Amino acid sequence: MSISDIAKNIQHSSSFPPVDKWNPDLCIGQTISIDRNGDWFYNNSIIKNSKIKKLFSTVLRNDDGNYFLVTPVEKVPVEVAVAPYVITDFECDSLGNIKCITNFDFAFDLDKDHPVKLREIEDKFLPVFKVRDLNIEGFLNRNTYYRFLNYAVDKGHVKDDILFINSHGEEFPIGKID
Repeated sequence: MSISDIAKNIQHSSSFPPVDKWNPDLCIGQTISIDRNGDWFYNNSIIKNSKIKKLFSTVLRNDDGNYFLVTPVEKVPVEVAVAPYVITDFECDSLGNIKCITNFDFAFDLDKDHPVKLREIEDKFLPVFKVRDLNIEGFLNRNTYYRFLNYAVDKGHVKDDILFINSHGEEFPIGKID
């Protein structure tokens, strides 16, 4: 199965396809992976076409901690180092509510439907965000991470050695204080 074959099996629309309702056979033999920087690979070759990556990002499903690209006819495993989405920016409104923007131009509010958890990655506790339904996650790129930490230090609070911020009336862990 080639990368173009997988792309052809995806019907593109303005919303996310109902991958949770599709139950195709597992298709193995190729390797799709997303590295620590958010770069996508097919059989160890970087996928440079941003439209293909954006299309693939819409048909991701997380089944018990394992990611898959799911089309009506196939389910392809995806090896994910941290998370499939990269949060490349964030905005705060006048009330201090936070909107996160991803590498695929998908934005979401940091709220009760999009929680944050701290995950230990390379001996550091980093915030991992629920970006969208089906437990699809995202992480902050390096520049956004440092901006986010500066914002959290300025606007947040520490409880039990964890740095928290508030958004949409909810409290979210952002980092561990050593």
